[in-house]
Amino acid sequence: MNLKKQLTILFFISLIFFTFNSCNTTKQLQDQDKLEDNNEQIVDEMPFEDEEMVEIETVVEVQENIAEEKEPELTPEEEEAIRWAGILKEAENMSTEQRKFYLLKKTRDYEVVGADLDYKVMVNDDTKEVIIQFEESDSEEDWKNNYLFMPWPLKLDNKVVWTTYGYAKIYKSAKGKSFEDFYTQIEAHPDYKVVIWGWSIGSVMAKITARHFEIRTKKQRKIDELTTWGDVKCWYNPFYSVKKSCVKIREYVTPNDIITWCVPICRRDVKTSVGKKFSFKEKDREHFHCYYEEYDYSKWENE
Repeated sequence: MNLKKQLTILFFISLIFFTFNSCNTTKQLQDQDKLEDNNEQIVDEMPFEDEEMVEIETVVEVQENIAEEKEPELTPEEEEAIRWAGILKEAENMSTEQRKFYLLKKTRDYEVVGADLDYKVMVNDDTKEVIIQFEESDSEEDWKNNYLFMPWPLKLDNKVVWTTYGYAKIYKSAKGKSFEDFYTQIEAHPDYKVVIWGWSIGSVMAKITARHFEIRTKKQRKIDELTTWGDVKCWYNPFYSVKKSCVKIREYVTPNDIITWCVPICRRDVKTSVGKKFSFKEKDREHFHCYYEEYDYSKWENE
């Protein structure tokens, strides 16, 4: 084969190779363009987020941010401290007797013993007082005992006092715990005042505690203060009174509080009347028993 033929054959082979390679490259470019066109078509066919979806995502994002920034939950102790700070703020403009009752009424952390005897012992280093206070009737058990008014002996240390069966039952059921807790703090603070408070059925527990203290100390030490609100009569002995052992004694009643009329055949040591005169027109009798912070105590506070 001569040189001319060889060059001709080589030229055709090169032309065929170049043509094949060009077609393959074009196909690749077409496939790539097609893929891009398909992607663009898919994007075009996808629905855009409307305003509502955007708003929902914005709200969710805001809520998530708030949740992240939310302060940790308060402990029960912290919640109680905040509640009590508010109570003290409310009591700022009250008189002394109004404030004492209001704080007693708002107290929650009573210790409960026996047949639902609710009490709290406190040591106030600012006023130098050892205080015991008793809560009102707060259960069916309390009300049942209120109705058990037959005379009953109650032994306090080595001496018997006469009260109702229901009240004797409550005090005895505590097995001396409320009194002993109180007396322990009195012994630990011999130069502090002895203070006893009570409300409603708690007034009875307060007065029995005062009698118990008188017996325990053999009248060698005075009770600096015995104060009760919504005072309930509880003594069957017509000749004896604990008031001789008290520096200050107040048994507050208001004529429209019919609970203070109980027990009719019993007696109280003193009667300290507050509030307006009795009226048959009054309908909400419970209000008079529950809001002793509303009454004027100036007559008794100044004595």
